[in-house]
Amino acid sequence: MHVLGRTVETSAVARLLRDTASGRGGALFITGEPGVGRTTLLRKILTFDATFRSVYFAGTAAESGLPYAGLHQVVQAHRCSVPQLPAPQRDLLGHLLATGHHRPGDTPLAVGAAALGLLGAAAARRPLLLAIDDAQLLDAPSMKVLLFVARRIAGEPIAMLLTAEHRCSAATSAIRPAVTGVPELRLGPLDPADARTLLQQSAPHPLRRYVAERLLAVAEGNPLALTELPLALTPGQCAGILPLDDPLTPGERLRDAHLPTLARLPDTARTALLVPAAAGDSRSGDVQRALALLGHEPDALVPAEEQGILELRRGRLVFAERRLRLVAYHDACTSRRRAVHRALTQVLHGTAAARHLAAAHIGPSPAVAQAIEAAASAAAEADPDACAELYERAAGFADDDDDAARLLGLAAGCRQRAGAEEHVPVLLAKAMALAREPDLRRELGVLQARQRGATGHPRIVHRVLRDAAGRLAGEPSRAAELLLEACGSAVRAADSRAALGSAWQAYRITRPSGGDLAEAAAVHLAQVLALRGERAQAGELLLAQMAGESAGTLVGRAEVLGWLEEYEAASVLLARVLGEQPGTERRVYEVRRAAALGCRAWIRLWTGDWHGARADATEAVECASRRMETASLAQGLVALGWLEAAQGRVTECGAVLARAAGVARAHGLELVMGQVAVSEGLLALGAGKYEEAVAGYERAGALARSAGIEDPSVTPWAANLIEAYVRSGRIGEAVREHARFDAEMRRSGPSWALAVSARCRALLLEADGHGTPGAVEAAFHEALEWHARGAVVFERARTVFCHGQWLRRAGRSSEAREALEEALSVFGALGAVPWEEAVRSELRAAGGRPARTACGQLTEQESRIAALVAGGATNKETAAALFLSPKTVEFHLGNVYRKLGVRSRSELARTYDTVTGA
Repeated sequence: MHVLGRTVETSAVARLLRDTASGRGGALFITGEPGVGRTTLLRKILTFDATFRSVYFAGTAAESGLPYAGLHQVVQAHRCSVPQLPAPQRDLLGHLLATGHHRPGDTPLAVGAAALGLLGAAAARRPLLLAIDDAQLLDAPSMKVLLFVARRIAGEPIAMLLTAEHRCSAATSAIRPAVTGVPELRLGPLDPADARTLLQQSAPHPLRRYVAERLLAVAEGNPLALTELPLALTPGQCAGILPLDDPLTPGERLRDAHLPTLARLPDTARTALLVPAAAGDSRSGDVQRALALLGHEPDALVPAEEQGILELRRGRLVFAERRLRLVAYHDACTSRRRAVHRALTQVLHGTAAARHLAAAHIGPSPAVAQAIEAAASAAAEADPDACAELYERAAGFADDDDDAARLLGLAAGCRQRAGAEEHVPVLLAKAMALAREPDLRRELGVLQARQRGATGHPRIVHRVLRDAAGRLAGEPSRAAELLLEACGSAVRAADSRAALGSAWQAYRITRPSGGDLAEAAAVHLAQVLALRGERAQAGELLLAQMAGESAGTLVGRAEVLGWLEEYEAASVLLARVLGEQPGTERRVYEVRRAAALGCRAWIRLWTGDWHGARADATEAVECASRRMETASLAQGLVALGWLEAAQGRVTECGAVLARAAGVARAHGLELVMGQVAVSEGLLALGAGKYEEAVAGYERAGALARSAGIEDPSVTPWAANLIEAYVRSGRIGEAVREHARFDAEMRRSGPSWALAVSARCRALLLEADGHGTPGAVEAAFHEALEWHARGAVVFERARTVFCHGQWLRRAGRSSEAREALEEALSVFGALGAVPWEEAVRSELRAAGGRPARTACGQLTEQESRIAALVAGGATNKETAAALFLSPKTVEFHLGNVYRKLGVRSRSELARTYDTVTGA
């Protein structure tokens, strides 16, 4: 018998059995709610140790009123040991079990002593395990005797395990340790992983993810519910094709486990209990009004509250256990349930009233369908999930197939907006099977194309969306929307040629009419042109279109402006998006925010705000993960991976890039794979592993060339590949690659790319031995002049570093030290440790004395945190003082440790005092 989970509980019992085997017996009360697995665990325990003589029996409701019926089971199980008892005890037990009454002079103490003697005799040859299930159903006299024995077996090789139902009511107070004197082992729900496993094992058919989530929420880790609930579902419900009942139907065993609890209620309370069972999560006042409409007294539910069946939580009357709600609802006949739903329809409003209206009627009914649809439409923006459910219910009342298909299509659209992607293909397939009218089928086809766009491989999605747009000849705006979505899919698949075709087509369609859609088309086209190296055309397109208010278009415009080195303008646009307040559609807000944060992270990386970039990229990953927005998730991870690579954090870089690559492979994001290779190359280049760097950059270059992506800001591989070639002595390959790169950048490259091209020329002139000192110097000066026109901090520091290296080798030590000290200060401020260490080595070779990383290289925030921690403050105290979260303090403190070269708080205190002169 396999028992999921219960590691702690079985360990406790195993300790008891080990002690018992050595002569130190004991007892344990195993308690828990109905269905939590007390009996399963008890039967499993009986198999633990074959050296024990195990005896199992259970209390039953039928015998709970028979005095000493439980004790009779104990004696029967050990009747072979009765002759070993002293004659008075044999006679006492014989009379007691024959008549059910004491003889004159027999005391409870004598009865308990006789039972203890019997069990002691039975355990004389081998340890005894007495397992008593459902002890709460034992007759009271037997329970007293057994508890008397349980408190006195510490010196005997006897283990007694009793199980009992636990509820927060007077009915079970007698089993509490304070009353019984026996330790209690409370069984709680299964942990989420074990609960999910048991549900999957119990389901007769494969469960859709959202169906499984619904069952898990209702079961709350209760093993019996996890076993029974899926058995009541049809194959269509398991697959998500048919809606689930609300409340779910309990299985027979689940019903039998909970009915005794309901049976203890007075008839009036049990009848009234149907109202909160049908109402679900409703306000107490609404439940009371429904009760009044149905003729119940105001205090009809008081007994249910007193017995712990109902609880008042934040003004809402709810069941203490969700399974009790299922049993209370389905225990009533259909006519009574419909009457309650009609009453609730009168006291509730909006979507809640619509749900009960649907439950109170049998379809088809066009009037009911219209009323439910109206309620769904009114709340579509506020709660798309609830509206989708109502549209589905409305479809069930439609008397026309096309009308039902239309409603199912609306439900699919709501599910997609709510992020419930698994529902969408099922709903659309049902709608397409019903739809006959051509316009409706075309509309549903568009929805299907978009759904595939959310989940499929980008190359396939591009084709599907483009083909769907081609079928909308009479609807240019709709066609343009699909073409823009197709363009985005092609970009993610790193197919810039396909993206260009879709973007141009959308631009031509929308340009005559203007408006937001025309702006979106222009921005998409500018993005693709910039990717393909057509920077001038991209800039002209952006200038020709005024920036509107659409957040998605603002992010796209900012991305292109970043590629065009208009960092300040891009940041202003992103600030507008990030300054938005969340509206009714939280998912849309978080998706836009993730995209904006990812874009700003890259701008901050280029412009030297690496602390801000890390914060933005981290938040982008969190937002995108919550909403399963794979493109923004991958971009955030790539930004983090590049930063970890530049800072030389090998382990962290590997983990982040592995996750990014996993997302990219799973969703066909070829562009991301190229960016991952760029970061891997940068990590190797910083570590001096030049052949590894070459391999990474060659992979990135192959992907970029096959995709037609020429903008170096997207995948900055070429200049780094040239440097890796030079450092590894592959001069011929470096010369060929530089000739190609330099020609492309002179045609339309950004200033920072022209600068690094000049830097590569300087490296090549020195490496091949044909360049004069004047030519090398001129190349470095050209590079620095180009850098002065831009704001890419890291690349300029690398150029200054390379210049300092050359100056040292040329014997110009004083100038070399000046350049190297400048590079050192920048790399130190950025936290680019591998580059900082390389500069330090060069500076020492040039006769300089590089100071240990000082507090002047800490950011303002890091300095404040370092000062507080050095003064003895904990992370929590520091967070409170600076109005930060402890995690933020922990992150900045890690940077402080690394920059100051310390490993502990005490070392930080000493070092901080030294470098600040305190």
